[in-house]
Amino acid sequence: MSVVFLAVLLAAGAEPGPEEPSPVRITVRAIAASKSAGAADSRLAPVARDLANFGNDFRFQSYRLVSEESFELVWNGSGEMELPGSRSVRLTPKHMGPDGRVKVHLELFGEHPEHRSSLLTDFSVPRGGTILVGGLRVDPKAAPEGDVLLIAVTTERVPAGVDGQRGEVRATVRPRPELQLLPPPIPDNPVPRR
Repeated sequence: MSVVFLAVLLAAGAEPGPEEPSPVRITVRAIAASKSAGAADSRLAPVARDLANFGNDFRFQSYRLVSEESFELVWNGSGEMELPGSRSVRLTPKHMGPDGRVKVHLELFGEHPEHRSSLLTDFSVPRGGTILVGGLRVDPKAAPEGDVLLIAVTTERVPAGVDGQRGEVRATVRPRPELQLLPPPIPDNPVPRR
């Protein structure tokens, strides 16, 4: 019993090992989208193509970066970012599918003081891809024709070999060579059968 107790004490006082790298880096951008023409915001260059495609479908003509934050998150760990209008968004990477897409849970919280969830959704983002979520006004008290808040979620880094379910690095395992069945040994002095 004293040996077990000593082992527990030694383990409790042990120095923690080096911190393992986070499996996924997610960048969140709060963007004001407008239907009126305006200058391009150069800070949105990493997602310019996604915004152009989005604008074709929803007829937005200009975009302005309101805020940006990057998170280094473990699987099922959350990152939260404040948004305009006393709102916030929480993102949780859940796992990586067999196709390499990262499943992300997004929770949008409404205005303070209630600050309750106003949107819960799950989506999957390809490695290095971006998904846009939006529809709320940047300023909740603004006129209906005011700027629309878009939330751009980009998975920037998912290390190769990471298993999204367990958060472990997969090792490459070589299969063992199959055992070959050998013929039975031949006796040195065969005895003839009669």
